[in-house]
Amino acid sequence: MARIHRLSNQLANMIAAGEVIERPSSVVKELLENAIDANATRIEILIEGAGRRLIEVRDDGIGMAKDDLILAIERHATSKLIDETQLFRIQTLGFRGEALPSIASVSQTRIESCDGQTPGYALDVVEQAKTLTPHARSRGTTVLVKDLFYNTPARLKYLKNDVIESSSILDVITRAACANPHIAWSVVMDGKRVISTDGRGDMLNAVVSLMGASYGRDVMPFSFETPDVAVQGYIGKPSLAKTHRYGIMLAVNGRSVYMSKLHQAIIEAYKPFLPPVRFPFVVLNMTIDSSLLDVNVHPAKRDIRFSKEATLIPVLIATIQTHLQQNNLAPMPVINETTYGSTSSFAEPDIDPTSEQLTLDFSKALPSRPQLTVLGVIDATYVLCQDAINGYYVIDQHAAHERVHYEEQLRYLSEGRYTQQPLIPLLVDLAVADKKRVTQSLLDQLASVGVHLEWFGDQTLKVNLIPTWALSIGQTYVEDLIHQCLEEPMLDPDKLRLYAIASKACKRSIRAHDVVDHVSLTVLIDRLFQCEYPYACPHGRPTMIHYGIAQLEKVFQRTGF
Repeated sequence: MARIHRLSNQLANMIAAGEVIERPSSVVKELLENAIDANATRIEILIEGAGRRLIEVRDDGIGMAKDDLILAIERHATSKLIDETQLFRIQTLGFRGEALPSIASVSQTRIESCDGQTPGYALDVVEQAKTLTPHARSRGTTVLVKDLFYNTPARLKYLKNDVIESSSILDVITRAACANPHIAWSVVMDGKRVISTDGRGDMLNAVVSLMGASYGRDVMPFSFETPDVAVQGYIGKPSLAKTHRYGIMLAVNGRSVYMSKLHQAIIEAYKPFLPPVRFPFVVLNMTIDSSLLDVNVHPAKRDIRFSKEATLIPVLIATIQTHLQQNNLAPMPVINETTYGSTSSFAEPDIDPTSEQLTLDFSKALPSRPQLTVLGVIDATYVLCQDAINGYYVIDQHAAHERVHYEEQLRYLSEGRYTQQPLIPLLVDLAVADKKRVTQSLLDQLASVGVHLEWFGDQTLKVNLIPTWALSIGQTYVEDLIHQCLEEPMLDPDKLRLYAIASKACKRSIRAHDVVDHVSLTVLIDRLFQCEYPYACPHGRPTMIHYGIAQLEKVFQRTGF
């Protein structure tokens, strides 16, 4: 008796669903991609019970005729791929023909569609039973997914609670909406509308609608081109940073993707501006020739490969840092008149994201650094200053002094100043495995940050020169640097902030409640704004807060006078 046999279509679809449909948000993602591929200009999503009970996606796309509707739930049936040559130039979000049959195998599914030229039909799929009936409707498609995972109880059991699953669904929709601002999006969860965008193609408007008014105030336009990539989007000021990485949203040709090296490059670009435990808000849409991409490397098409990624990364890092340096990154508290007399003095204002005022405020870059006049000191800690256009800055004297000392030390390192030979010979022993990895290139990198080493025996390095300020911790400092080089081959001097420089700068700086004379404070503020990154201390804390005169007028209810 033969032991090998073909799987039934239902079983094959359920196995495929295990890869493609992991949770309710996976269903939403696949259905949204189909709607986008159908050239929809409006997509409406209804969610009940965190997607377990109902997921409904309606679109006004090209729709399907009767014969296409029947084929749509067959495995590997698709309108998006004709032959193998197209596999290497994928220009649609879906292409495998797995999504609908996989979804139908683990739910009770109904698809209603009309192409606008022939009568509409509805296809109901329960288990392997399919029922096709006429259904009057306008052009487009509606997919209803009910009782998800009803026939796979183990999968249903391991779903998270409703809050987590709903959050995952909203994250998928938010990323798709940012990647496709030309589509009007509407999302209703358990009877409450939670997302609504106008589909005008304005990414800023979409970001504000999806994320809130504070994102309209605290993001900056960002764009550049290389011979292979065109990048457009918005990068957030440090004030928008969160403790998680989900604020980094990348899209390639309208597809929301995760590209680990680009994500890491963005985090690297923000390092001078953020503490290590916080991550930036960035939304970037990239246009790349499909021949340079491989989107067929992940079951859910989440990860993609880009053949020119290595050349893009340094340009991306440099361009982000240039944009950040050329803008005023001082946080600006927002005051809401509805909070007068309450315990909260600062809150998000009611802002119309389509208003001309928001667009003007957002687009105005501040590449020139302000010339400040010191007015006084609050609590012997915060320096109150006024700029030339009647804005006010409150500057943390300790954080400001830290930044000045920190960049001074980095400059000394780059210039090779203040290095010294240890008075007592300093030797660093290496493990056999590490010894083989310490190349001349690595030694040259260490020399560029003031640590000069030479071989002293088979597995030992002798320290010839070391920064003067590191002498007291020489052994630990050099060992840490070597370890860092082995783990992260591209050594950037700024990464030394994780080691001795930031601590040294902190200990040498003015403390909170130290009484400092007016002249010294004026010199400190001048030196701060000569720094490359004046808006944050080496540990990422803000050095200052900026108050516009309009904010003060709003507090005193002088708006409109």
